[in-house]
Amino acid sequence: MKTSLLLIVISLLSLLVSGCSSTVNAYIKTISLALEDRTVSYTVDEIAASKADLLQIKAGGRDAASLALAYIDGDKYRWVSGDKVIFTMHHGVIVRTEGLDNELYYTGNLKHNPLASNDVLAYSWQRKLDLENVGYGLPISSTWRVHGEETQSYLGTTFTVTKITETVIFPETTPFIDTNLEWKNTYYLGAKSKQLLASTQKFSPQGDVYDMVYLSRVVRLMKSKEQ
Repeated sequence: MKTSLLLIVISLLSLLVSGCSSTVNAYIKTISLALEDRTVSYTVDEIAASKADLLQIKAGGRDAASLALAYIDGDKYRWVSGDKVIFTMHHGVIVRTEGLDNELYYTGNLKHNPLASNDVLAYSWQRKLDLENVGYGLPISSTWRVHGEETQSYLGTTFTVTKITETVIFPETTPFIDTNLEWKNTYYLGAKSKQLLASTQKFSPQGDVYDMVYLSRVVRLMKSKEQ
């Protein structure tokens, strides 16, 4: 399974980095660093110089890992983790995974993802999930709330962000009968840029909670504030 995932990543990179050799080498070096050591960390300068966007993720009680952006397909971004897991995000929401013990195979109705709108936030989202060892076509509903502005610190810098929470309601289905069927996901957007800078989310009642910080976006925002 892991070997096939690595081959997928290499194939994606071959398609993505068909430009100049310096870009190819820098991009592959970044991906290699992310794949070699799940606890790898970067300085602000290294993040700024990276040809691939970087994302930090912490799952459950495990060490933080780095991910590199491997492929963009319209509104879907595919990120590769240090342990060769692939997360597909739609405007920051995890909509598919590859390489986990219990996969998220599919998320439907993406056109109504509230974070996909550049205007007024939609306050509800009905979609269906296909989850390994749980079921297919599971009806998921969520309600969204904007809490206003607050401050968060990333890479030693304080940012003003807009906090948005999503209350997820999961259907009663084996093996999650009446157990943790409701939870909150949290998203932090730059107050002015409206870009997603960080989130805390999960997609299954018994699954890991993923704390994510978009390192490259944070550094670009830091640099813009310096100018």
